[in-house]
Amino acid sequence: MTTTRVPTGINLIFRVISRMMVALIVSLPIIGLGVALIIFSQTDGSVPIWTGFAALIAGLMLLVLGFYMTAVGAFPKPTLGEGEEVQIERHPTMKPAYARIMVALPLFFISAVLFVATDFAYIFPFITFIIGSWLFFKGTMRYFRNLHITYIVTDRRAIYMFKFLYLHTNEIPVGRIVQISEKRTLIEALTGRGTVVVSSGIGSRMTISMEEIDNPGSVAEALRSMLPSTNQA
Repeated sequence: MTTTRVPTGINLIFRVISRMMVALIVSLPIIGLGVALIIFSQTDGSVPIWTGFAALIAGLMLLVLGFYMTAVGAFPKPTLGEGEEVQIERHPTMKPAYARIMVALPLFFISAVLFVATDFAYIFPFITFIIGSWLFFKGTMRYFRNLHITYIVTDRRAIYMFKFLYLHTNEIPVGRIVQISEKRTLIEALTGRGTVVVSSGIGSRMTISMEEIDNPGSVAEALRSMLPSTNQA
């Protein structure tokens, strides 16, 4: 009998802590910036104190949200039936999220240099900081979103699972699959990612879109190999 790979005991604790570390790492720079702005506003009247509180609140909110989402993401997977085996388990790729965060970090550094070490008007570091903050938030929120979307392919069904405040799942038995298609943009093709669409009919409940997964061709091929027509051939 095949069982789900559910982390228990110390493994579950380490899994939760490791995921929470990501939330802590991405939130600390914003919290630190907020504290620095509040302190700096006491000695420099040109720095509004509200900017420090805004950054501090945003960082704390991101930290709390990240802790909650990472804790939820560590919960057990759906129970498998007797003899059922997991063939593939994927999250949407984190590459777009990492790219946004990596672009945002130099912008924060440039903002700090323009603000502290140059005589440029404050509008210039403010603009670079706003752009960096937008990219940083987009990247971190994409990371947390993708972390809690799971695509599972077993030898009996394809499963979509999303966990945040509630659990939403959608599954299609392999025997009912009528169409498997792949979608890739030019950028996705160059970076080795794409979308696999599995359909058993018309309607959202009859379709599972495995979006932005790495190496989508192997997922599509695994699904095609389990189709009844393929097995009969």
